[in-house]
Amino acid sequence: MASRTLSRPVLRKRAVTALLYAALVLFAVWVLFPFWFLVNSSFMTPAEAVAVPPHWIPEEPTLGNYSAILAGQVAPGGAQVGLRVLTALGESFAVGILTVVANLALGGTAAYSMSRFRFRGSRLSYFSVLFARLVPPIAIVAAFFVALRDLGLINSRYGLVVVYISLTLPITILVLKNYFDGLPRELDEAALVDGASRLQALWYVIRPIARPGFIAAACLVFLESWGEFFYALTLTNQLTIPPVLAGFRGFFQFNWTTLAAATVLAVVPPVLLALVFQRYVVRGLAQGVAK
Repeated sequence: MASRTLSRPVLRKRAVTALLYAALVLFAVWVLFPFWFLVNSSFMTPAEAVAVPPHWIPEEPTLGNYSAILAGQVAPGGAQVGLRVLTALGESFAVGILTVVANLALGGTAAYSMSRFRFRGSRLSYFSVLFARLVPPIAIVAAFFVALRDLGLINSRYGLVVVYISLTLPITILVLKNYFDGLPRELDEAALVDGASRLQALWYVIRPIARPGFIAAACLVFLESWGEFFYALTLTNQLTIPPVLAGFRGFFQFNWTTLAAATVLAVVPPVLLALVFQRYVVRGLAQGVAK
């Protein structure tokens, strides 16, 4: 009887563990199945993609969709928009990198000042910056359009960079301020005693130590600018990759395989970025929580 009584908690624990693993497997299938279907479709011909019953594995895998896009040719099935994929990928890289550089320069100094200086209204200014993330994009897109039109930046990468800076700067300030708060102030004081200015202390002393925070902020900003759709659609003529992918549906001759190949090409950079720098992102985001 005693052994039977003792075995019940063990059985209950094993049952709970089995249910958790089953839930994780179902969640993984739910998350990964669309991506698998996307990659699978990118290796199909247009005729095979619409076959009935559907083919879950390509019978005759082909790289025609990728080669047509990478070579700058008309994609199989006549989707002329495939010619713009490489250009859009290049513009997305340029916009993302410029946005990251501007964010680290502006957000880094702003986060450092908010972390190290206490003045009347400092907390209000900090939360005001964070509150900007709550403003719906559709509420301010008209103001952005008028401003960029007057500056001659409509349908340009620099116009998008200006908009994306305002969109992503709160993320940079949030991540870096939390990281700076976890660093001892004695580091700054030692640099000031040695004759360094505040900016020199930030650049030569704090920046190397806060490298994980800067990398985490850079990754988050790049991913945000890479996948942003609304402003790229309304303020440019399909300049970056998200509106170009959406533009596939605007052509009469359209096939899913070309769209699948273009989407895979668009997904690869952010996935690689997340895999390479995930350790820094975790450390950068956890610093403010652990302090």
